[in-house]
Amino acid sequence: MSLKKSPAEQGHDESAVRQPPRELERGPWKGMGRRLTTALGSSGGILLAAIALTIFFSLTQPSFLTSENASGILRTTTALLIAALGMTFVMIAGAFDLSVGSMSALAGVILVMALSAGLPAPLAILATLVACSLIALIANGLPIGFLAFNFFVVTLATLSIFRGAALLISNGQSADTSSWPLVQYLGDGKLGPVPVPIAVVVVVYVLGFAVLKWSRFGRMVFAVGGNPEAAWLAGIDVRRVRAGVFALSGGLAALAGVLLVGRLTSSQPVTGGIGLELAAASAVLLGGTSFAGGSGSVWGTAVGCIFIGVLQNGLTLSGVPTFWQAVATGAILFLALTFERFRGRLARGLKA
Repeated sequence: MSLKKSPAEQGHDESAVRQPPRELERGPWKGMGRRLTTALGSSGGILLAAIALTIFFSLTQPSFLTSENASGILRTTTALLIAALGMTFVMIAGAFDLSVGSMSALAGVILVMALSAGLPAPLAILATLVACSLIALIANGLPIGFLAFNFFVVTLATLSIFRGAALLISNGQSADTSSWPLVQYLGDGKLGPVPVPIAVVVVVYVLGFAVLKWSRFGRMVFAVGGNPEAAWLAGIDVRRVRAGVFALSGGLAALAGVLLVGRLTSSQPVTGGIGLELAAASAVLLGGTSFAGGSGSVWGTAVGCIFIGVLQNGLTLSGVPTFWQAVATGAILFLALTFERFRGRLARGLKA
Protein backbone atom coordinates (compact mmCIF):
# COMPACT_ATOMS: atom_id res chain seq x y z
CA MET A 1 0.00 0.00 0.00
CA SER A 2 1.49 3.36 -1.05
CA LEU A 3 1.80 6.09 1.55
CA LYS A 4 2.53 8.75 -1.03
CA LYS A 5 0.21 11.74 -0.68
CA SER A 6 -1.75 13.12 -3.56
CA PRO A 7 -1.14 16.67 -4.76
CA ALA A 8 -4.43 17.73 -3.18
CA GLU A 9 -3.41 16.27 0.18
CA GLN A 10 0.01 17.93 -0.09
CA GLY A 11 -1.68 21.27 -0.65
CA HIS A 12 -3.37 21.01 2.78
CA ASP A 13 -0.18 19.85 4.53
CA GLU A 14 1.21 22.78 6.58
CA SER A 15 4.76 21.47 6.23
CA ALA A 16 4.45 21.61 2.45
CA VAL A 17 3.31 25.23 2.43
CA ARG A 18 6.02 27.40 0.97
CA GLN A 19 7.57 29.66 3.60
CA PRO A 20 8.20 33.32 2.88
CA PRO A 21 11.77 34.33 2.07
CA ARG A 22 13.91 34.99 5.13
CA GLU A 23 14.69 38.50 3.90
CA LEU A 24 10.97 39.39 3.88
CA GLU A 25 10.45 37.68 7.22
CA ARG A 26 13.27 39.63 8.85
CA GLY A 27 12.47 43.02 7.43
CA PRO A 28 14.45 45.36 5.18
CA TRP A 29 17.21 46.15 7.72
CA LYS A 30 18.36 42.62 8.50
CA GLY A 31 20.65 42.31 5.49
CA MET A 32 22.09 45.80 5.87
CA GLY A 33 25.26 44.67 7.70
CA ARG A 34 26.12 42.14 4.99
CA ARG A 35 25.41 44.62 2.19
CA LEU A 36 27.45 47.35 3.88
CA THR A 37 30.47 45.13 4.44
CA THR A 38 30.29 43.92 0.84
CA ALA A 39 30.16 47.47 -0.48
CA LEU A 40 32.96 48.83 1.68
CA GLY A 41 35.23 45.80 1.62
CA SER A 42 37.51 44.62 4.41
CA SER A 43 38.81 48.17 4.99
CA GLY A 44 35.34 49.71 5.27
CA GLY A 45 35.35 49.81 9.07
CA ILE A 46 38.60 51.73 9.31
CA LEU A 47 37.46 54.09 6.55
CA LEU A 48 34.37 54.96 8.58
CA ALA A 49 36.54 55.34 11.69
CA ALA A 50 38.85 57.74 9.82
CA ILE A 51 35.86 59.81 8.72
CA ALA A 52 34.54 59.86 12.30
CA LEU A 53 37.96 60.96 13.60
CA THR A 54 38.10 63.71 10.99
CA ILE A 55 34.69 65.00 12.04
CA PHE A 56 35.61 64.87 15.73
CA PHE A 57 38.91 66.75 15.35
CA SER A 58 37.29 69.24 12.98
CA LEU A 59 34.74 70.11 15.67
CA THR A 60 37.25 70.26 18.53
CA GLN A 61 40.30 71.78 16.76
CA PRO A 62 39.59 74.79 14.50
CA SER A 63 42.93 74.45 12.69
CA PHE A 64 42.41 70.78 11.82
CA LEU A 65 40.15 71.11 8.77
CA THR A 66 42.39 73.38 6.70
CA SER A 67 44.20 72.75 3.44
CA GLU A 68 47.57 73.39 5.10
CA ASN A 69 46.91 70.85 7.83
CA ALA A 70 45.59 68.27 5.36
CA SER A 71 48.73 68.69 3.27
CA GLY A 72 50.80 68.36 6.44
CA ILE A 73 49.08 65.08 7.33
CA LEU A 74 49.82 63.65 3.91
CA ARG A 75 53.44 64.85 3.97
CA THR A 76 54.19 63.37 7.37
CA THR A 77 52.45 60.12 6.42
CA THR A 78 54.33 59.52 3.16
CA ALA A 79 57.14 57.47 4.74
CA LEU A 80 54.58 55.34 6.57
CA LEU A 81 52.54 54.87 3.39
CA ILE A 82 55.53 53.61 1.41
CA ALA A 83 56.93 51.36 4.17
CA ALA A 84 53.43 49.95 4.79
CA LEU A 85 53.08 49.07 1.11
CA GLY A 86 56.14 46.84 1.36
CA MET A 87 54.78 45.36 4.58
CA THR A 88 51.53 44.59 2.73
CA PHE A 89 53.33 42.33 0.26
CA VAL A 90 55.18 40.60 3.11
CA MET A 91 52.03 40.01 5.17
CA ILE A 92 49.96 38.80 2.22
CA ALA A 93 52.72 36.25 1.70
CA GLY A 94 52.20 35.11 5.29
CA ALA A 95 55.23 36.74 6.94
CA PHE A 96 56.21 39.89 8.85
CA ASP A 97 59.09 42.38 8.65
CA LEU A 98 60.30 44.04 11.85
CA SER A 99 63.32 45.63 10.18
CA VAL A 100 61.70 48.31 7.99
CA GLY A 101 62.34 51.18 10.42
CA SER A 102 66.01 50.32 10.79
CA MET A 103 66.31 49.84 7.02
CA SER A 104 64.94 53.33 6.40
CA ALA A 105 67.60 54.76 8.76
CA LEU A 106 70.33 52.74 7.05
CA ALA A 107 69.12 53.98 3.66
CA GLY A 108 69.59 57.57 4.77
CA VAL A 109 73.18 56.84 5.77
CA ILE A 110 73.92 54.98 2.53
CA LEU A 111 72.45 57.86 0.53
CA VAL A 112 74.73 60.38 2.26
CA MET A 113 77.73 58.10 1.63
CA ALA A 114 76.89 57.86 -2.07
CA LEU A 115 76.38 61.60 -2.40
CA SER A 116 79.57 62.37 -0.51
CA ALA A 117 81.48 59.99 -2.80
CA GLY A 118 80.58 62.24 -5.74
CA LEU A 119 77.75 60.27 -7.35
CA PRO A 120 75.12 62.45 -9.03
CA ALA A 121 71.98 62.66 -6.91
CA PRO A 122 69.79 60.51 -9.24
CA LEU A 123 72.40 57.76 -9.33
CA ALA A 124 72.96 58.01 -5.58
CA ILE A 125 69.24 57.57 -4.92
CA LEU A 126 68.98 54.64 -7.32
CA ALA A 127 72.10 53.03 -5.84
CA THR A 128 70.63 53.40 -2.34
CA LEU A 129 67.39 51.68 -3.31
CA VAL A 130 69.17 48.84 -5.10
CA ALA A 131 71.68 48.36 -2.28
CA CYS A 132 68.97 48.22 0.38
CA SER A 133 66.92 45.76 -1.67
CA LEU A 134 69.96 43.49 -1.99
CA ILE A 135 70.75 43.82 1.72
CA ALA A 136 67.16 42.89 2.60
CA LEU A 137 67.26 39.99 0.15
CA ILE A 138 70.47 38.58 1.62
CA ALA A 139 69.78 39.28 5.30
CA ASN A 140 66.03 38.59 5.40
CA GLY A 141 64.87 36.93 2.18
CA LEU A 142 67.40 34.13 1.85
CA PRO A 143 67.27 32.88 5.48
CA ILE A 144 63.46 33.05 5.56
CA GLY A 145 62.75 31.90 2.02
CA PHE A 146 65.44 29.30 1.37
CA LEU A 147 66.52 28.20 4.86
CA ALA A 148 63.02 28.27 6.38
CA PHE A 149 64.08 30.38 9.37
CA ASN A 150 61.33 31.98 11.43
CA PHE A 151 60.60 35.44 10.05
CA PHE A 152 60.10 36.98 13.49
CA VAL A 153 63.52 35.81 14.67
CA VAL A 154 65.31 36.86 11.47
CA THR A 155 63.76 40.32 11.17
CA LEU A 156 64.15 40.95 14.91
CA ALA A 157 67.85 40.28 14.43
CA THR A 158 68.13 42.46 11.34
CA LEU A 159 66.24 45.24 13.13
CA SER A 160 69.29 45.52 15.41
CA ILE A 161 71.83 44.77 12.66
CA PHE A 162 70.60 47.45 10.26
CA ARG A 163 70.35 50.08 13.01
CA GLY A 164 73.80 49.15 14.30
CA ALA A 165 75.24 49.36 10.79
CA ALA A 166 73.75 52.83 10.32
CA LEU A 167 75.29 53.96 13.61
CA LEU A 168 78.69 52.44 12.80
CA ILE A 169 78.90 53.94 9.30
CA SER A 170 77.82 57.40 10.45
CA ASN A 171 79.52 57.26 13.84
CA GLY A 172 76.12 58.04 15.29
CA GLN A 173 76.09 61.52 13.72
CA SER A 174 73.44 63.01 11.47
CA ALA A 175 74.58 64.52 8.17
CA ASP A 176 73.18 67.62 6.48
CA THR A 177 71.78 67.04 2.97
CA SER A 178 70.58 70.56 2.13
CA SER A 179 73.38 70.95 -0.44
CA TRP A 180 71.71 68.34 -2.69
CA PRO A 181 68.56 70.02 -4.08
CA LEU A 182 67.12 66.87 -5.68
CA VAL A 183 66.99 65.04 -2.36
CA GLN A 184 65.32 68.00 -0.70
CA TYR A 185 62.93 68.32 -3.65
CA LEU A 186 61.84 64.69 -3.30
CA GLY A 187 61.11 65.11 0.38
CA ASP A 188 59.61 68.59 0.48
CA GLY A 189 59.21 69.97 -3.04
CA LYS A 190 56.12 70.66 -5.11
CA LEU A 191 55.06 69.47 -8.55
CA GLY A 192 52.70 72.30 -9.41
CA PRO A 193 50.17 72.36 -6.57
CA VAL A 194 50.92 68.76 -5.54
CA PRO A 195 53.67 68.01 -2.99
CA VAL A 196 56.30 65.77 -4.59
CA PRO A 197 56.28 63.10 -1.83
CA ILE A 198 52.52 62.72 -2.27
CA ALA A 199 53.01 62.31 -6.03
CA VAL A 200 55.65 59.65 -5.31
CA VAL A 201 53.23 57.81 -3.03
CA VAL A 202 50.50 57.86 -5.68
CA VAL A 203 52.83 56.45 -8.34
CA VAL A 204 54.16 53.75 -6.00
CA TYR A 205 50.68 52.70 -4.92
CA VAL A 206 49.40 52.51 -8.49
CA LEU A 207 52.35 50.28 -9.35
CA GLY A 208 51.80 48.19 -6.22
CA PHE A 209 48.13 47.75 -7.05
CA ALA A 210 48.97 46.72 -10.62
CA VAL A 211 51.53 44.18 -9.43
CA LEU A 212 49.19 42.58 -6.91
CA LYS A 213 46.16 42.68 -9.19
CA TRP A 214 47.47 41.70 -12.59
CA SER A 215 51.01 40.36 -12.44
CA ARG A 216 52.07 36.73 -12.07
CA PHE A 217 54.19 37.69 -9.07
CA GLY A 218 51.16 39.21 -7.34
CA ARG A 219 49.11 36.04 -7.87
CA MET A 220 51.97 33.97 -6.50
CA VAL A 221 52.19 36.18 -3.39
CA PHE A 222 48.51 35.55 -2.64
CA ALA A 223 48.88 31.83 -3.32
CA VAL A 224 51.93 31.46 -1.04
CA GLY A 225 50.21 33.34 1.77
CA GLY A 226 46.97 31.42 1.41
CA ASN A 227 48.41 27.90 1.29
CA PRO A 228 52.16 27.47 0.74
CA GLU A 229 51.89 23.68 0.34
CA ALA A 230 49.25 23.97 -2.36
CA ALA A 231 51.25 26.74 -4.04
CA TRP A 232 54.32 24.49 -4.10
CA LEU A 233 52.32 21.62 -5.59
CA ALA A 234 50.99 24.04 -8.22
CA GLY A 235 54.54 24.73 -9.37
CA ILE A 236 55.17 28.01 -7.54
CA ASP A 237 58.65 28.44 -6.10
CA VAL A 238 57.59 29.43 -2.59
CA ARG A 239 61.17 30.15 -1.55
CA ARG A 240 61.74 32.73 -4.27
CA VAL A 241 58.42 34.44 -3.64
CA ARG A 242 59.14 34.80 0.08
CA ALA A 243 62.64 36.06 -0.63
CA GLY A 244 61.25 38.46 -3.21
CA VAL A 245 58.71 40.12 -0.91
CA PHE A 246 61.43 40.84 1.65
CA ALA A 247 63.63 42.38 -1.04
CA LEU A 248 60.67 44.51 -2.12
CA SER A 249 59.97 45.52 1.47
CA GLY A 250 63.60 46.54 1.93
CA GLY A 251 63.57 48.65 -1.22
CA LEU A 252 60.36 50.44 -0.26
CA ALA A 253 61.64 51.02 3.28
CA ALA A 254 64.73 52.57 1.69
CA LEU A 255 62.52 54.83 -0.45
CA ALA A 256 60.71 55.89 2.73
CA GLY A 257 64.11 56.67 4.25
CA VAL A 258 65.11 58.78 1.24
CA LEU A 259 61.90 60.83 1.52
CA LEU A 260 62.50 61.28 5.25
CA VAL A 261 66.04 62.53 4.59
CA GLY A 262 64.68 64.97 2.01
CA ARG A 263 61.98 66.27 4.34
CA LEU A 264 64.29 66.65 7.34
CA THR A 265 67.30 67.73 5.17
CA SER A 266 69.52 65.38 7.16
CA SER A 267 70.09 61.69 7.76
CA GLN A 268 69.01 60.42 11.17
CA PRO A 269 70.83 57.17 12.06
CA VAL A 270 69.70 57.28 15.69
CA THR A 271 66.06 58.31 15.50
CA GLY A 272 65.21 57.77 11.82
CA GLY A 273 62.46 55.22 11.32
CA ILE A 274 61.96 54.56 15.03
CA GLY A 275 58.59 52.79 15.44
CA LEU A 276 57.98 52.72 11.69
CA GLU A 277 57.66 48.93 11.62
CA LEU A 278 54.89 48.88 14.25
CA ALA A 279 53.02 51.77 12.65
CA ALA A 280 53.26 50.05 9.27
CA ALA A 281 52.01 46.75 10.70
CA SER A 282 49.11 48.55 12.38
CA ALA A 283 48.14 50.27 9.14
CA VAL A 284 48.31 47.04 7.14
CA LEU A 285 46.20 45.12 9.64
CA LEU A 286 43.70 47.96 9.99
CA GLY A 287 43.43 48.03 6.20
CA GLY A 288 42.14 44.48 6.12
CA THR A 289 45.23 42.43 5.31
CA SER A 290 45.09 39.10 7.12
CA PHE A 291 47.85 38.40 9.62
CA ALA A 292 47.68 34.76 8.50
CA GLY A 293 48.37 35.75 4.89
CA GLY A 294 46.53 35.16 1.64
CA SER A 295 44.38 38.30 1.58
CA GLY A 296 44.82 42.05 1.58
CA SER A 297 44.90 45.14 -0.61
CA VAL A 298 47.10 48.17 -1.14
CA TRP A 299 44.14 50.55 -0.94
CA GLY A 300 43.15 49.14 2.44
CA THR A 301 46.71 49.78 3.61
CA ALA A 302 46.48 53.38 2.38
CA VAL A 303 43.28 53.88 4.38
CA GLY A 304 44.95 52.42 7.47
CA CYS A 305 47.90 54.81 7.08
CA ILE A 306 45.61 57.81 6.67
CA PHE A 307 43.73 56.78 9.81
CA ILE A 308 46.97 56.71 11.80
CA GLY A 309 48.09 60.02 10.30
CA VAL A 310 44.79 61.70 11.16
CA LEU A 311 44.90 60.31 14.70
CA GLN A 312 48.48 61.44 15.36
CA ASN A 313 47.88 64.87 13.86
CA GLY A 314 44.69 65.36 15.84
CA LEU A 315 46.38 64.31 19.06
CA THR A 316 49.25 66.74 18.37
CA LEU A 317 46.84 69.62 17.78
CA SER A 318 45.03 68.64 20.97
CA GLY A 319 48.26 69.01 22.94
CA VAL A 320 48.69 65.31 23.70
CA PRO A 321 52.37 64.53 24.49
CA THR A 322 54.35 62.48 21.98
CA PHE A 323 54.80 59.52 24.31
CA TRP A 324 51.04 59.21 24.69
CA GLN A 325 50.82 59.10 20.91
CA ALA A 326 53.15 56.10 21.04
CA VAL A 327 50.76 54.50 23.53
CA ALA A 328 47.90 55.19 21.12
CA THR A 329 49.81 53.55 18.25
CA GLY A 330 50.44 50.44 20.36
CA ALA A 331 46.78 50.33 21.36
CA ILE A 332 45.79 50.57 17.69
CA LEU A 333 48.04 47.62 16.87
CA PHE A 334 46.42 45.60 19.66
CA LEU A 335 42.93 46.50 18.44
CA ALA A 336 43.91 45.62 14.88
CA LEU A 337 45.14 42.20 15.97
CA THR A 338 41.95 41.69 18.01
CA PHE A 339 39.79 42.67 15.05
CA GLU A 340 41.79 40.37 12.79
CA ARG A 341 41.23 37.51 15.26
CA PHE A 342 37.44 37.92 15.24
CA ARG A 343 36.93 39.19 11.69
CA GLY A 344 35.88 35.81 10.31
CA ARG A 345 33.41 35.21 13.13
CA LEU A 346 31.98 38.72 12.66
CA ALA A 347 31.58 38.20 8.92
CA ARG A 348 29.76 34.91 9.49
CA GLY A 349 27.45 36.64 11.96
CA LEU A 350 26.58 39.38 9.50
CA LYS A 351 25.79 36.83 6.78
CA ALA A 352 23.51 34.83 9.05
